[in-house]
Amino acid sequence: MIEHFVIEPLSDIWWVGISSSVIFILLTLILLKGRKKSQKISFAKWLSVSFIISYLISAYVSILNGTWSFQDNLPLHLCRISFIISIIVLNTRKQWMYEWVLFLAIPSGINSLLTPELTQGVGPWFIFDFYFVHAGLILAPIYLTVILEMRARKNAWLKTILRLQIPVAIILPLNFLLESNYMYLRKKPIADNPFLIGEWPIYILVLEIVMIAHVYVIHKLAPKAK
Repeated sequence: MIEHFVIEPLSDIWWVGISSSVIFILLTLILLKGRKKSQKISFAKWLSVSFIISYLISAYVSILNGTWSFQDNLPLHLCRISFIISIIVLNTRKQWMYEWVLFLAIPSGINSLLTPELTQGVGPWFIFDFYFVHAGLILAPIYLTVILEMRARKNAWLKTILRLQIPVAIILPLNFLLESNYMYLRKKPIADNPFLIGEWPIYILVLEIVMIAHVYVIHKLAPKAK
């Protein structure tokens, strides 16, 4: 497996990554807010294309470096699953996918940006890709909500939590089969995150509880469908 690399919080790289991500998100929302609907939809499609290009470049660089493997590079981490769903929903605006990225991509993106752990390698591209992907996870649902005015359904937060258990149930045994650690269900992440409490499997249960709390907070703060 590829050795994971942690970017220390409050380090120079950490500050550059955080500030760049915030500027990218805010600038996008400011520039698109007053545009015509056709332009807003076109930008959503362009954003999804940029996500695809980013993913393909990462795969290409990993293959070029000889580090691509089934243990490290399948899109089975929660952030990568949400990233793929973001690509689709930016084009289709499918309701359950919007609710997935609203409730799951935002907290995943924020926690990853605050306590970064690079899982695919170290180097300028992978650092850029990490921040682009996780800033994109935050931007996509906010863009769909603020700019394209999508709204979550009444019980969507609860249904999204239940949907999350499907990949968990599939990936947990798959990790032991592949000797991988997707969604960190086999081994504890090395990131300096205060929510990582206890060892396996205690930290998984804690993260589930923390995720439910995050989802519920977003449910209370997000604009509701009429």
